[in-house]
Amino acid sequence: MNKFDHWIFHSFNVSAESLGIYRIMFALFALVAFTPGHAVYTQFDLLSNFPESFFDPAPGPMMLVGGIPGQTFFHGLLLALNISLVALLVGYRTFWASLATGVLLLTGFGFSYSLGKVNHTLLLLILPLVLMWSNWGAAYSWDAMQRPEKTQKVESWPLTLLILFTGFMFFTAGFPKILGGWLSPDSLATRGHLFNQYFVSGRVDLMAGWFIAFEARWFWIMLDYLTIIFEVGFLIAVLHPVSIRIFLVLAVIFHTGTLMMLNIAFATNLIVYAAFVNWPGLLPRFGLPEISRNGKLILSKISPLIFIPLIGIMTYQWGSPIEFINRNMAFTSDLMFWEVLTVLCALAGTVIFYTYKLFITVTRQRALNRNGVSSNHQAEREISSK
Repeated sequence: MNKFDHWIFHSFNVSAESLGIYRIMFALFALVAFTPGHAVYTQFDLLSNFPESFFDPAPGPMMLVGGIPGQTFFHGLLLALNISLVALLVGYRTFWASLATGVLLLTGFGFSYSLGKVNHTLLLLILPLVLMWSNWGAAYSWDAMQRPEKTQKVESWPLTLLILFTGFMFFTAGFPKILGGWLSPDSLATRGHLFNQYFVSGRVDLMAGWFIAFEARWFWIMLDYLTIIFEVGFLIAVLHPVSIRIFLVLAVIFHTGTLMMLNIAFATNLIVYAAFVNWPGLLPRFGLPEISRNGKLILSKISPLIFIPLIGIMTYQWGSPIEFINRNMAFTSDLMFWEVLTVLCALAGTVIFYTYKLFITVTRQRALNRNGVSSNHQAEREISSK
């Protein structure tokens, strides 16, 4: 039980500052990239145009709903979602803003998924409902500014729960592949999937054409095996924080590969992985100024009951500039600009960070070696003089 307790409560010890920075990143990502009400994934108001016969929810709470509500319901849901995300961004009543965000996201996507098309967004939907228990409003928030004595302690066990959900997500993708024959050298399952995406679904952007023409059999067999090892191994890796960070790096590489080859972006998963980055320790390394924990918000003199609904209405009404680029980006497939940008930024950030970390490690080791050699020479000179 001691080992189990340590795994649950101490695998991902996190600071209030790191959670605070991550909360801001998550809310900005949802508002700017995900753009509730404007992006393809979140245009819930269009669901009311579908016939009632299309509504076929999976087993769960959505079975209690009689059918698809009208547009007024979805417009109200999207407005409330934008306002709750703004409240989460500034950290106003963070616990309740997180709860509202999670429930509204699950409700909107619950209706969307009940029409048959399930996207890779589940981790993003449950994230605010998990991290609401971490007290991620303990820093860089309105709550911390108004009640600093009540917002000091943070909990790390929600991160363990979040990575456990992530591990199960990958396992449920990998285990059926084993049953489906991906481990057979004759299946070339990855290449078959590529052919289906390219010729049937019309996903021909980025490097898809290059991979179509690449016929090396050993390469495709290797991809089949590596995919199984990664997706099934992720659930095992959650038992140790070092191994899980290695698998998170592999996940960034994996998602970049699926984007380039299959034109499938798991962009919403990447913002989930960012919860496991030590942001206060990372930002100063690259020369960025440290953020004062007790620094006042720019709008600290204005009532949050005024500016939070105001900004929420603005994002609900006009969306973000990225959505304008999404609509005018010339992708043949159903890729969106924010998805490609998110995946490539995650890859670039990972490469830069670990290259920098390797450089610092090598530099320190060389300095220690030089100091050791100098100390040995000094000792030899002292012995000789004596």
